[in-house]
Amino acid sequence: MSIFKVPENTNIEATAQRTDILHFMDVTDAEGVTPEAEGDTVWCQMGVGWTAMTESPAAQSKERKFINEKSKRKNITSYSPSIAFEALLMFLNPAIRKVYDIYTKRKTGTAAVVPMVTVDAFDTAVSGYYPARKGRYAVEVSSCDDDDDMIIKGNFNGQGDEDIGWFDPVNGKWSDTKPTLQPSGQSENQGGTPDPESENE
Repeated sequence: MSIFKVPENTNIEATAQRTDILHFMDVTDAEGVTPEAEGDTVWCQMGVGWTAMTESPAAQSKERKFINEKSKRKNITSYSPSIAFEALLMFLNPAIRKVYDIYTKRKTGTAAVVPMVTVDAFDTAVSGYYPARKGRYAVEVSSCDDDDDMIIKGNFNGQGDEDIGWFDPVNGKWSDTKPTLQPSGQSENQGGTPDPESENE
């Protein structure tokens, strides 16, 4: 056994801020969105207009007690994640409009599912890419009202397992594998150099 020692020049008290966790929605098929090239995925950051994004992993557990022990054991068996959201009805914002259209057109099944990416931008970037999670979420709108500015509220309900990978929030690129360090002379906003076969978005 040993005692953890804080590495030199490391601030162990550094705390992630809300602005350090970024959310993006696939709006490729949203109204008014035109991909730059055929097959491109268009990601829209869910920032301005969104006033709340509260993630709940909702871990599911199972208890079991062995005959030689006085206390029970509780194991995590699965997850049922969801993200509670609240947004101003900025109808020209493609992500908000996509949610609104799912609600007003009473879409169901896969038509009510949106791909989303969550980025941990408080971590160290590698060639412009940050650790990220990509998943599919069913849009559940619970209300759309207010006294003045309309507010839309609801939940994004997780659909199966998320993919763990890396995301470049400047260029909207996803990589299944950790990117390599950017070559000397390449600017940070030019993105990274992931394995081409793993860069699927």
